[in-house]
Amino acid sequence: MYNVARKKPRPPEIQMAPLIDMVFLLLIFFMVATVFPENTGVEVQKPLSKTANPLIKEGLIFAITTEGDVFHAGGKITHEQASGIIKGAVAAKPGVSVVIEVDKRAVTDHLIRFLDTAREAGASNLAIATLQADMK
Repeated sequence: MYNVARKKPRPPEIQMAPLIDMVFLLLIFFMVATVFPENTGVEVQKPLSKTANPLIKEGLIFAITTEGDVFHAGGKITHEQASGIIKGAVAAKPGVSVVIEVDKRAVTDHLIRFLDTAREAGASNLAIATLQADMK
């Protein structure tokens, strides 16, 4: 009847282009979905508190060392620079929180000086970061 020539079947092939597309889409998804914690640039020993409340990690985070050095966004800054950063953040978002990670061995004068700097810059929502003490 019909004289149809049968083609020889080809062996299956793996298409690389769609596979590479999927890998790049997954890479982009994970890059967008990942949340990186803000790093102040220095490790401080926070004091313990039995009445500490959890804070939302939105806003500005500053760290004060035992020597009174102020760190923000991975680098050491002066009080004048901190004031400028806080003024800019308050202008962009009034009521922005300013979280201070102060070393538990730091002199109180360092903390008070930074609190004064933050208040003079217009910050009204100030918090001191602590660790939750075990309640026994």
